[in-house]
Amino acid sequence: MRVLDMQLADALHRIRHGTSADLVEKAKQDEKLLLGELDRLMTRMRAIEGQLLQIQKTATRH
Repeated sequence: MRVLDMQLADALHRIRHGTSADLVEKAKQDEKLLLGELDRLMTRMRAIEGQLLQIQKTATRH
């Protein structure tokens, strides 16, 4: 997640400070892809947290 955050920060920097329209457009595409990856990662993390909570509930019943 830290790597994705750094890559997103870089893409945003390139969007704000790009020297040509082509570079800014490439940075916007990179940002879109990175946001998709970050969303998938966070969704997976929430699913794992949910599974761990279920395991914890099961373990405390016995």
